[in-house]
Amino acid sequence: MTAWLRSDRGLVPGVIALLLWLAPVALFAHKDDYLGDTFVFVTLARRELELEYWIDRREGPVGARHTLGAEYGLTEHLMADLSARWFQRSGGPLTFEQGFLELRYRFGEEGRYFLDPAASIEYEIRRSPADGSKHRLLEPRIVLSRDFHDWNVTVNLFYSYVTDQPRRSAFEAAAGVRSPRLGRWNAGVELRRETALDNETFVIPQIWYRFGPDSYLKAGIGKNFAGEKDTFARVAIEIEF
Repeated sequence: MTAWLRSDRGLVPGVIALLLWLAPVALFAHKDDYLGDTFVFVTLARRELELEYWIDRREGPVGARHTLGAEYGLTEHLMADLSARWFQRSGGPLTFEQGFLELRYRFGEEGRYFLDPAASIEYEIRRSPADGSKHRLLEPRIVLSRDFHDWNVTVNLFYSYVTDQPRRSAFEAAAGVRSPRLGRWNAGVELRRETALDNETFVIPQIWYRFGPDSYLKAGIGKNFAGEKDTFARVAIEIEF
């Protein structure tokens, strides 16, 4: 596993090649976002509620990140997502790191277009665990999703506008591929490129276990091939009501 994650030159082109290889045939959209925050097309139905808890083990700085979140379907096509993250250095107290408020709207029903489109706007407060500095961001995003024989391929294109330091704003992108369900299991991989505040190119292989009709346990490892070249391990639980 370690050697595979370190193969920088071969891994990223390989993920891109897989995305391209999966591009000729269609079926049904998947409902839950990827483990690394890559959004999918399908939103929660009206009055549906989903609660989430994530825990990350991180290298730089060493510690754990805790995320609590709630998603709610406002209409059949519009949903809201509110979440917050706290970082805990090894042996230290919890400190606030990030807060998010997102609205996402999907256009029509799955399969209506060649690519299923959705759009979102996110407001984020981000605090550096290193020096305590805070930044506020607005992030408009376009989501393009398509299924291929039960595989899901999703692309996110977004602009991170740093309101307090506009010169650091940047266009960013993410993409994900998810396998068909194998019993209660799915597997997938994400590729994320972000440059607005941090130089990051993350590859995140992941697995999903479905333990209820709309409840999942997810786990994955993320490796950054740019900037700090750090690594994290993440476990998430998501339960829908």
